[in-house]
Amino acid sequence: MASIAIKGISQGNRSEAAAVTEAEVDQEVVVSFGIDSNFVPHLAAVIASITAHAPGARFRFLILYSDIGASRRAALEAVAPSARFDWIEISNFDIPEYRTRGHFTRAILFRLGLEKLAPRDCRRIIYLDADVIVLRDLRELWSTDLGGNPIGGVPDTFAYSNYLSDFTKQWGLDPGRGEYMNSGVLLIDLDAVRREQSFSKVIDFVAEHGNSLLFPDQDAINYVYWGRCRVLDNEWNTLRDRAIANVAASLPLSKQLNGRPPAIVHFSHKFKPWLKQGYSDAGYHPWSWLYWRYLARTPFMREVIETNGISRLNRARAWLRWLKRRPSALQ
Repeated sequence: MASIAIKGISQGNRSEAAAVTEAEVDQEVVVSFGIDSNFVPHLAAVIASITAHAPGARFRFLILYSDIGASRRAALEAVAPSARFDWIEISNFDIPEYRTRGHFTRAILFRLGLEKLAPRDCRRIIYLDADVIVLRDLRELWSTDLGGNPIGGVPDTFAYSNYLSDFTKQWGLDPGRGEYMNSGVLLIDLDAVRREQSFSKVIDFVAEHGNSLLFPDQDAINYVYWGRCRVLDNEWNTLRDRAIANVAASLPLSKQLNGRPPAIVHFSHKFKPWLKQGYSDAGYHPWSWLYWRYLARTPFMREVIETNGISRLNRARAWLRWLKRRPSALQ
């Protein structure tokens, strides 16, 4: 089993020993992430964007992590001093071994520990990847009716190439029954997941078929929940293909933004906004500049700039490019 770190619980000026009442827990919006040490600065930008768009909300951030020291955890908590943080260290938890492949690391599997490791009073969870920026009040997503489904997600734009057909054929799934979801934004009925032990089934699927999966966690989640996932509005996961007008035009209309502004921008491509490749045509995402806006509200701005060699000119060009292309990106 995993070792579970002593929970760093922060609520403004309250001490760690201060009690949290049942009524306060009921009012919390629980948001979970799975990260390793490399993603601390980027998660800080995510949290800054969440709190900026939900004034007065009571957040509880549940972070499954590895290799993050106490000082880094404290710096991250300082980004949202009125929120509560639960830190769950993943060490030897029984999840499949995973060798880093491109920009996918073992941390992509950490969310699967929620079934057994999340505190028992967490009954519903929003899971987010740490390469997103939130642009709308998450309480809207939190209150979405799952219609009896254990999870909710947004269809992946990548799946509308040949991959969707290949995936359903490979695993004997009825393509008319379900949608292939991107796993970077999920609304999870954790009570249902626990009853079914369905994250354990996802883990088993990865362990058995990991070498055959292009996206290990995402493929396994889609297999286990095929036909049992509430389809969320597209703006809750604005992938690059959904954000660029001439690319989005190749998608079915039901998978486009259709003029609606994004609620969550997702930098799912390997070219992240904090990497120099993210400023090439291949890596362009219209809303990449937003990452820097919210990173600037954290203690990690200089660290990211110096580590990745991103100049002020790079950031300015991202902003100017967005201004030039914004109308077409929103059509």
